[in-house]
Amino acid sequence: MNEESYPGKFVVFEGPDASGKQTQTERIAEWIRENNYSKIPENTEEQIIEQMPGSYPGKSEDSVENGVWRLSFPTYSETAGGRVVEAYLNGRLGDRDELDVTDIVDIYAADRKQFKTVIQNYLRSGGIIICDRYREANLIHQLVDFEGSEWHEMLEKIKKSDRDLPNADRIFYLDISPEEALKRMKDRDKDMHELDRSYMEKSNRNGLRVARQEGWHIMDGERSKEDIEADLREHLKKEIL
Repeated sequence: MNEESYPGKFVVFEGPDASGKQTQTERIAEWIRENNYSKIPENTEEQIIEQMPGSYPGKSEDSVENGVWRLSFPTYSETAGGRVVEAYLNGRLGDRDELDVTDIVDIYAADRKQFKTVIQNYLRSGGIIICDRYREANLIHQLVDFEGSEWHEMLEKIKKSDRDLPNADRIFYLDISPEEALKRMKDRDKDMHELDRSYMEKSNRNGLRVARQEGWHIMDGERSKEDIEADLREHLKKEIL
């Protein structure tokens, strides 16, 4: 993995679908902004925003302001790489079973690699990035059909796909049960993965396995939003900020 260290901080939220990643990304980003933890100069931040690929950040949930970059992947229609991910999730590239897992890994990795330079520049300048899904998401979702030694071999192979990207300072895994995930997603629009109950259950269980294997900070995602946020604030104040 990329071993360069930066004055800025990079925090990633991972977890099953509907585990609360987007909610906590939003809450923590706003809390950091309100407390002025970031030291990036305003003019530097403005210059980095101009370097963003495509029309990013046009998504309502993503923003770069007050020293904090609230980032989420995939980027969907806003970038070239994001549009390929969108096409895959909509089934326009074929069914999941028709594609080689390494091709799927590369589709997601290409979306993130568009941001390699701007992520590095933001962290080098002292900015703070709070990210909803990063390269670790490929481990959660693309290892579901592997077991035993093959699982470990594929885990290392997937990690190499975008190992040149900056490392997160801390990865929080919001853990919820497959049953809770399906309950939360009952009334929302779904992509082809989310419509496949078996896949959803497998990726949910695999995510926790990966989190334990990789040493991510595992949190109970079935508690209230307020309790989760309070715990996150304490961890970040002690260990990151």
